[in-house]
Amino acid sequence: MKGEDIYEEGVVLRSADGKATVSVMGSDACHECGAKLFCSASGAEENTVEVRDPFGVQAGDFVRFVIRGEAMFRVAGLLYGIPLLLILAGILIGMYLFDPGILPQELWSFILGLGLAGIYYLGLFLSGESSAASNMPSIVFIRDAEQSDPA
Repeated sequence: MKGEDIYEEGVVLRSADGKATVSVMGSDACHECGAKLFCSASGAEENTVEVRDPFGVQAGDFVRFVIRGEAMFRVAGLLYGIPLLLILAGILIGMYLFDPGILPQELWSFILGLGLAGIYYLGLFLSGESSAASNMPSIVFIRDAEQSDPA
């Protein structure tokens, strides 16, 4: 995944505190894109992406940003891989821990697995800003609005 970076272009909607919100026009390829974890739909055909802004862009600037392949892999592992492992571990531990007497052992094991995943997601949510900053896409090129108009 090291060389599989995705480059996109869009228009800056707002910028503050080293971050910018960029509007990217959606296409048919958006539904199959591996980087859709980073986008949030804000309209019928428009996606917005929060990006790191090392240049100090202004609203209306046309920018190119990059989503690193390592970041996509890391985010997918954090959001899906670790919780899956916690659910499976909870089920396996619960099968040995709970007595099959009162309620089915499988039910309690499943509840334990979901509880472990829930605690993990809560911890991930509470640590949100510090871990999100390292996985955020970054602006790599700016083209001012005046440069894009041929007139």
